[in-house]
Amino acid sequence: MKSTTSVTRETLAPELRDLHCWPTVDASALPESRRAPFSRREQAIRRYIEGQSLALIESATGIRRGQLYQLLARCVATHADGRIYGFRALVPHVHTRNYIRTKPTQPSTPGKRGGAAGAMAQLLERYEVLGEFLQRQIELHRLYFGARGELRGLRATHREFLNRCRELNLTGKHYPFNQNLQGIRSLAAAIRRLVASQTFAQAARAAGAQHVQPLRPPQDQTPRRAVTRPFEIVEFDGHKLNVRLRIRMVDPIGMERDFELERVWLLVVLDVCTRAVLGWHLALSAEYNRHDVIKAIQNALQPRRKRASFSIAGLRYETRAEFVSDAVRQTEYATWDWLRYDNARCHLAGETLAAVCDMIGSHIDAGPYAEPNERPYIERFFGTIGGTLSHRLPGTTGTSAQDVRRSLSDPDGDLSLLVSSEELAELLEVSFANYNGAPHDGLGGRSPIEAMQHFAQKGLVWRTLAQPYRQNLMLLQPVHHAAVCGNLRRGVRPYINLYGVRYSSSVLGEASRQIGKPLRVYFDPDDMRVVSAFLENGEEIGPLRAARPWDQTPHSLRLRQEILRLKRLGEIQYDESSDPVEVYLKYQQRKSRSKRKRVSLRVAEAARAIEQRDTNHAAASPAAPLKPDDIPAVSLLELGKGQIFR
Repeated sequence: MKSTTSVTRETLAPELRDLHCWPTVDASALPESRRAPFSRREQAIRRYIEGQSLALIESATGIRRGQLYQLLARCVATHADGRIYGFRALVPHVHTRNYIRTKPTQPSTPGKRGGAAGAMAQLLERYEVLGEFLQRQIELHRLYFGARGELRGLRATHREFLNRCRELNLTGKHYPFNQNLQGIRSLAAAIRRLVASQTFAQAARAAGAQHVQPLRPPQDQTPRRAVTRPFEIVEFDGHKLNVRLRIRMVDPIGMERDFELERVWLLVVLDVCTRAVLGWHLALSAEYNRHDVIKAIQNALQPRRKRASFSIAGLRYETRAEFVSDAVRQTEYATWDWLRYDNARCHLAGETLAAVCDMIGSHIDAGPYAEPNERPYIERFFGTIGGTLSHRLPGTTGTSAQDVRRSLSDPDGDLSLLVSSEELAELLEVSFANYNGAPHDGLGGRSPIEAMQHFAQKGLVWRTLAQPYRQNLMLLQPVHHAAVCGNLRRGVRPYINLYGVRYSSSVLGEASRQIGKPLRVYFDPDDMRVVSAFLENGEEIGPLRAARPWDQTPHSLRLRQEILRLKRLGEIQYDESSDPVEVYLKYQQRKSRSKRKRVSLRVAEAARAIEQRDTNHAAASPAAPLKPDDIPAVSLLELGKGQIFR
């Protein structure tokens, strides 16, 4: 791990000091033996770049001054994909440089194996004509890959290679003649590295492709005891809001019409000690799923600030209304020790919450299903929300068919009186902020915010979310394993299939050696245009963008699945030049000409997505969160061979 160039934070290039731009590592993919050393190294690098003293860094992480400089030099080294190694260089046993042999190869001893590591690379570096010969063999298609990826034409090339070595006056005491198999296996490995170091187009043509696909820019049980501090135990649950919602759509002739939406779910994370609302998520669906559950967890972890304005006239926060992370800044990204929830199916799907809590360092307490007494605080809170908000809105369905509020708030066919989903989101935000600032009987007359401030003034320190997850909360979503597709002989660039759509990038599009290998993929279920991809060893490949036409408009996983279902049934059709979300919305508008008054929540989502897209275009600021092709396509021959192409 020695470095010939000294790199310090003073000599570090300004563009490399932003750690948010460094390639990251999926730590959950690392074995336990490597996870702890990687975490210490990552913490040391972050502290050093932030300006902490070397003495404090060594006492906190055990990383000494010399080792820290070496780690930083590894991090800023150039990877084969054109970016720096970043945090990928901190994984134990990862090589940032290829092995370079310096010792001459000795004659082989009968019965002895080994001792020739790097000899073939040393030979090709010493005699450039041999490397040029292999390159010509590939270009003339005398060396090529078969349908299963096997190397064809190797034996004939090996015989000619040995003849070229004899012309260079190499004898039986020189490599490769002093080896039992005369270096045929090392020659095969060198040829594969040579092909992998080329651009995808060169490698595909060498494999026999007539047409190369162009690289287009992508568009346990917790003890039942008294809770003594905040974030010791939090409760989570979902609650169906007893309210009717509306959506306003413009029909094909330009007239506005109102339609009623299906039911909506509210998912909340509540701190038991202070009764403070930490985060919530509004799921516009007949049933919420595991992605909605994780979205609520993400919202509870990330900081939240009060809005500056509302679309509802006269809506405002009360004087003492606050959010926890805004009033007590020490609680930003704070994590909890125990999470209580019930055994609902969506909570247990793929052990959703168990996996997330393992990432943030929390224990879980999965209580019995439909037993509200096991989670009294969150259930009481939902009762408060029902009495102060949802049951007072126009169009409330009440608690039952006999509830008098059901008939009193009936809009009597005038759907314009119903609240919209956007208005409901604003009402909930104000209600939760007001709740946090209001006196609570269970806290002796203090508000949840005052209780949280009381513990903060006592110097209580909370565990916080690890820095990699703060930068990309998408990593808390369940990992999706996808195999890299592509074909060298047909010139099809590497890509992955994810829920019926192809994804790729300039980095993956050149990584021909990754074809057939698995990737770890994370995505935001609310915007499926861009996903994050990692190798199986945890190294980051970077963002992948959906292929046309799915890269145009923000859309959720639910909406995509609905559009693909209608396409399979032959209800809608679209091509690369059309927007599937817009086609779906027009299809629903044609159906709305009937007297039907209820529409799917996916229609509301499609309408909001189209409106957001048009607004962004008008403001000349596209809403794409990431641009994977901002990473320049580079010549890998100049950069060397890295892990992604090895």
